[in-house]
Amino acid sequence: MPVRLDITLLSGRYDAGGEDPRQTEWPPHPARVFAALRAVAGDDDLGALALLERLDPPRIHASAAGQRHARAYVVTNAVVTDKRSLKSATQARTNAWKQRVSSLPHSCRVQFDWADGDVDDETLQQLDRLARRVPYLGRSTSAAVLIFSRVRDPEPLPGLTTYEPAGPGPGTCTIRVPYPGYLEELRALYEVDQPAWQAADARSRRTYRKAQPVVEEPPPEPVESAYPDLVIIRFVGQRPPGNLVARFTQALRHKVMSQTAEPLPPALHGHGLPGVPHVAYLGLPFSGYEHADGQLIALAIAIPGLDRAERRRILRGLLGADPTRNVQLYVPGLPGTFELQYAPDDPLPRSATVERWVRPSRTWVSVTPLVLDRFPKDGDVERAAAACLVQAGLPAPREITVSRQPLTQAAVQLTPKQLPRRCRGRLFRHVRVAFDRPVRGPLLAGAGRYFGVGLFAPEHEEGQR
Repeated sequence: MPVRLDITLLSGRYDAGGEDPRQTEWPPHPARVFAALRAVAGDDDLGALALLERLDPPRIHASAAGQRHARAYVVTNAVVTDKRSLKSATQARTNAWKQRVSSLPHSCRVQFDWADGDVDDETLQQLDRLARRVPYLGRSTSAAVLIFSRVRDPEPLPGLTTYEPAGPGPGTCTIRVPYPGYLEELRALYEVDQPAWQAADARSRRTYRKAQPVVEEPPPEPVESAYPDLVIIRFVGQRPPGNLVARFTQALRHKVMSQTAEPLPPALHGHGLPGVPHVAYLGLPFSGYEHADGQLIALAIAIPGLDRAERRRILRGLLGADPTRNVQLYVPGLPGTFELQYAPDDPLPRSATVERWVRPSRTWVSVTPLVLDRFPKDGDVERAAAACLVQAGLPAPREITVSRQPLTQAAVQLTPKQLPRRCRGRLFRHVRVAFDRPVRGPLLAGAGRYFGVGLFAPEHEEGQR
């Protein structure tokens, strides 16, 4: 996890000249900060500093800064050779005017981030104790507070510019950084009473550049489904097994067509509309979740883009004149009738909600088998399954997996005799498919997509139920 040094300039300025004393040092150099840490360190702290100097140079976050130039009357401590000066009370001391420069940052906060901060907790605590002893950075007039911490997300404070090591590329500034052996260099300079800035050889100088802001590309727009409307009616009470899906969708188709006023919209039966999507009749199984059982939880019709009048006629054929009344469905060969309810505002059960089947996703998995449009050439079932998706108006998949067995929890398994009549004798498989772009559902494909099979569900995200 990255390690961060947070610096607060208490005076609102940074009094430190660069290698050219006429220019300010900004942003603060990590080598200067390291020297400040060394100045307050005891012998027991040297191990932590030795580890710090071996880390790669940090990213630096600092605001823009102006400059202030000031002249001051200072003691120079130069040797006196003029005997007349010896008569003064300050014998052997001289004074002079000196120009000093300061940085006036827009923000008093500066942050160093070591992305490779392989620092154990004990060493980090030791570095933090050292940092809190540092009274100032640069000259004593720029008081500062320093704090080490570990950060999960090394985002800088708002308003700060990020400077990063330029590597082999061009840079915008040269910044002094510690390096392996820098601690020993500082010790040697101290023994001969020389300032720390003299440890500024080629190893210390690193080229930095302003980091370019990361421009996040907007997520790609999802590929729209051929079916903008999905109308769901939920089973009330008993739920039939999923392997009866073809019988229920056939019964639903018959009911809708028989209750729709003549002349029937072409989109309802599909005659005379080759290659054009028409109404699909669906059985929605409880599948894809941990405790799914594969039973039909609802039936639905997927309606392609139609004008309002035709859509209204189809909805009346499904729901009757009063959409608040439950739908009674007779299925040939099964005793009694099945009661279904139109309840679009109920959030549960999720498998009976529109969102479950239309949520955009890159990965989809079949919950009822895909019936191939054509027998695969050379036995290439994957290619044949991919062609079914393209034939249904979907993008060519990036990846595709084909299996005789379900690829998600409780997907419907069918025998050849349980397929819709129009699909019997064809090859059918379960499929998982991944697209380059998100695709909005409902996603239907294959020769049986209008008659209850070939329905896909988006792969649910972790923790979703």
